[in-house]
Amino acid sequence: MRVEVLPVPISEKGDLWALLQDYIEEMRTYDDDIERVDGVFQYQWFDHYWRENHRWPFWAIVEGTHAGFALVRREDTGEMEMAEFYIRPNYRRDGVGLAFARVLLSKYPGPWLISEYRANTAAVNFWRKVIEPYAFTEEAYIGDSGKPRLLQRLNAVDR
Repeated sequence: MRVEVLPVPISEKGDLWALLQDYIEEMRTYDDDIERVDGVFQYQWFDHYWRENHRWPFWAIVEGTHAGFALVRREDTGEMEMAEFYIRPNYRRDGVGLAFARVLLSKYPGPWLISEYRANTAAVNFWRKVIEPYAFTEEAYIGDSGKPRLLQRLNAVDR
């Protein structure tokens, strides 16, 4: 399947917000402290992706459809971080996520940080597959919410 990677224009901000809600709902499986406020999940940095020059929202587009999204940001250290990454369930296991993730890594060559909930074994296995062409390290840590997580560090030019 061919995957297009396109920036999310501000005109499609509402579409991304809707898909972000699905993503956060899935993350509740691994972090039961995530709650809705007035019926929606909050994401404090959402608007910043259209206002700050070190944050970028991207669509994964398959046959004209939003198959997923990524929120990418550059840390103060210069490292890139995959802040959020989501592929809709009906596009999983077809190579869409793998292609999307690797395009993003190549778009911003250099050091990257990627993290997942340790209990989300599908995500852990997915990211290990994505970054297998690169030299990477992996460390366990406890996230801000107190849940066990894994962090991978890699240099996207080490291919």
